Amino acid sequence: MLSFLMVSQLLFAQSSTVDSTHAIIDTMPLSSQMDIIDVLKKVFRPNKVPKKEPGSGSFFWTAIPYPTYSIATGFAAAFPVNLSFYTNPKERGELSFFNNMFQYTQFNQTIAFSLSNLFFGHDKWELIGDWRFYNFPTYTYGLGTNTTAADQDRIDYSYVRVYELVMRRLAPNFDVGLGYHLDYRWDIEDEAFQQQGIITDFQAYGFSKRSTSTGFSANLLYDSRSNANTPRTGTYLSLQFRVNLQAMGSNSNWNQVIIDARKYVPLPTGKWRTLLAFWGYGWFVVNGNAPYLDLPSTGGDMFNNTGRGYALGRYRGTDMLYFETEFRFGIMRNGLLGGVVFANMESYTQWPATYFGDFQPGVGCGLRLKLNKRTDTNSAIDFGIGTHGSKGFAFNLNEVF
Repeated sequence: MLSFLMVSQLLFAQSSTVDSTHAIIDTMPLSSQMDIIDVLKKVFRPNKVPKKEPGSGSFFWTAIPYPTYSIATGFAAAFPVNLSFYTNPKERGELSFFNNMFQYTQFNQTIAFSLSNLFFGHDKWELIGDWRFYNFPTYTYGLGTNTTAADQDRIDYSYVRVYELVMRRLAPNFDVGLGYHLDYRWDIEDEAFQQQGIITDFQAYGFSKRSTSTGFSANLLYDSRSNANTPRTGTYLSLQFRVNLQAMGSNSNWNQVIIDARKYVPLPTGKWRTLLAFWGYGWFVVNGNAPYLDLPSTGGDMFNNTGRGYALGRYRGTDMLYFETEFRFGIMRNGLLGGVVFANMESYTQWPATYFGDFQPGVGCGLRLKLNKRTDTNSAIDFGIGTHGSKGFAFNLNEVF
């Protein structure tokens, strides 16, 4: 467990790193705060004379294996390799990074990904990458939010994702950009049909041994958060319109819209650093027929964070509505340990109908351990409870949203 807590001083799992124009808002001086590195120094080097605080270099890297767990993967061995650097060491504006991860899980799943944020042109240009490979035996439960655990259907597939976005800053906090997207799956298997001849929702919707979705997107982003790792104030609003084209290799022509809205409201409790966080997420297939495994689903967002309390892919439909609220609070005044209480709900359209089904709720709580006080990077451990007996732990780096 200790290796998980030590995973990185500079590993960023959500969006950009600390923005130099969005200073961390904190009522406590840095010297009074504590992170896991301070704890380890006190344990293993209690008599060492403290040195002057290190300055910021221009290149940082971290590679520390650690165990992790999720409902969909069970226990997993993870090996991260993080590279962080200034593309312009003289200006020292935004910190660019490559965040790479390899996992092998209890359920014989292989997961590898590389997330990147690269800044150019005096930080006015940003290249955002999301490349992944999965060999992923898992489960699906059909379409809509009225499915039960009895609808569980084991599926298996291999998956490659290539997403690249080019963003341009037009004004403070406001960016626009274009993106290329590829989702390719092959060797898809539906166990209930192949072994028992059961016509699942997967079969009725349109099963194929391979599926491809590829095309372009237009993106708008407003981001006034004080810190992308652990936001304490501000607003985040993202709008993406994606066009998938048969002429580029997609199974069919279809389009989707994703709206991601977040608001952070600090509470007047001084050094205890409490706040309310709100998250709204809408994911809509606006025309055409998306492949079944590309439909909106639980945990199908970019960072696989929606639906704590449920397994990845537990609910799925042609359209998705999601809401979450979280209360965040300090447990130790030095910032080393904090906690959260959260509640979420999600609903999906009831294919082949177009109306939304019931909202499925999830609730839970979690702990936050400070990995790096300078970048406000946390380790997150949550336990969520959903309906139909669904429950489980979720591990994350930085806040879930």
